[in-house]
Amino acid sequence: MNLLKNKDVLRNLLFQGDQLNTLAGGVAKIDFKIEHLEDGFSIIVQAPGIAAEQLKVISDRSSLQIFATINHPSEKFGVMIPLFYRKVDLPIFADTDDVDAVHHDSRLEIFVPIGKNSTSSKKEIKIQQI
Repeated sequence: MNLLKNKDVLRNLLFQGDQLNTLAGGVAKIDFKIEHLEDGFSIIVQAPGIAAEQLKVISDRSSLQIFATINHPSEKFGVMIPLFYRKVDLPIFADTDDVDAVHHDSRLEIFVPIGKNSTSSKKEIKIQQI
């Protein structure tokens, strides 16, 4: 069997190699910084080598979950490998309804304003790309 002619087998082998590299520590170090500002909180995630499509931000009533995953290129397998996960507990006066997230140059910037929080359920924050 010629692997170069069978594209599905070749893709799956390459994805498996990427999985093993990731599980063996093949991801660059993630820098995570939280700054307290007058009108809110700034969370900066420096994530070299991680695409914006792999990043997710989930807001809850009193926390943010920030993580990245590798998804299998074929949706039928449903494989997701976590690259990193961080949960940030926020004070009660943080407004998780109006969270902004912007990704540019391997850097994710999240701003959580101060205000009245009326969220009672989890929601995914849309990450803008610049």
